[in-house]
Amino acid sequence: MCRNNAGHENGATAEGAGDAVGVSQRHWFVAFVGHNAEKSSRDRLLKAGYEAFVASQQEMHYWRNGKRKMIETVVITNYVFVRATESERRQLVNLPYIKSFMVNKSGKPNAQGFRPIAEIPDHEIEMLKYMLHRAECPVQFMATFAKGDKVKVIRGTMVGVEGNVVEVKGSTDKYIGINIGFLGCAIVRISPEDVVKLVDN
Repeated sequence: MCRNNAGHENGATAEGAGDAVGVSQRHWFVAFVGHNAEKSSRDRLLKAGYEAFVASQQEMHYWRNGKRKMIETVVITNYVFVRATESERRQLVNLPYIKSFMVNKSGKPNAQGFRPIAEIPDHEIEMLKYMLHRAECPVQFMATFAKGDKVKVIRGTMVGVEGNVVEVKGSTDKYIGINIGFLGCAIVRISPEDVVKLVDN
């Protein structure tokens, strides 16, 4: 699964995606939710009758006092996968706990200039579920970023810093450079695991 060519669709404005054929078909959409709100948002969607999925794993956590407990750990943060029709998705985007839906930036814009909402194929969701269920060690998900993406640091000594991605390194040198200065002179190296992509308002 790749998020390189995906952005977000905000608010209740109808963007025209799926207006024609197949609006009654259910697809997996990617809802953007608040930090640490993945599981609660999933549970609320399930309670409302939707098929929803958070990429998470069960991990055993140990404490110094000898206590241990199985914990559900979210692997892909800030996102909830939800299976719905296009008309249902347009209603879901109005819910207070759903900020937006992922947009396929590589898709062709319609007459109004809106790009299509990203849809995740069923087989990719099933493969992800299988991997998370069967893996004997923790699954890591490396978020993909592109130059110009606006991000916020959520962990580490730079927590709270917001900026734009100016450089992305490969798997052998995992960091991104974030421009945090008005003149583009302040750049820091931060692991992709420590940042989240911000949604344009």
